[in-house]
Amino acid sequence: MLVGLIGVALEAPTAALVYTLVLGIAFLVICAAYCAKCPGRTQACGHLLPGLAAQYLPARRQTPYNTTDLALTALALAAMVCYPQFWMWQHPALLALFWLLTTGAVLQIVLRVCRRCQNPHCPMKKGTMGIRSWRADTP
Repeated sequence: MLVGLIGVALEAPTAALVYTLVLGIAFLVICAAYCAKCPGRTQACGHLLPGLAAQYLPARRQTPYNTTDLALTALALAAMVCYPQFWMWQHPALLALFWLLTTGAVLQIVLRVCRRCQNPHCPMKKGTMGIRSWRADTP
C-alpha cells in the first residue's frame, strides 16, 4: 500500500492524504469486523499488525462471520486496493510494483498464514485446506 501512496502522492498530494485516511480507516474496519472475532488474535496471529491491533479492540463472540462482517471486510480491502488505481496509471512501473506486491501478499497469506490459522470460522482457511505449501516441512 506504500507504493500506492507514493503513486498517488506523485500526482495529487491532497488525494494522498485522503488515501492515508482510507488506509487507516480500512485497517480499523478490518480489525473490528474480522480480527476481533478471531480466537487466535491474542495468541498466535500470523497477520502480525492486525492481530496486535485487534488485541486493543473489544472482543467479539467467536461465532461464524455474518454477511455484515464479510461485507465490511471486503469493502475495506477493496478501498485499500482500488483507491490508488486512478493515479497509478500515470506511473506504469509503480502500478506494476503495486500489483506485484499485492499479489505476493495475497499468496503469502493464502499459502502460509491461512495454513497455520487457529480460527475455525475463517472462510479463507476453509478455502485453503487442500493447498500444499511450497516447503516440505510445513504441515
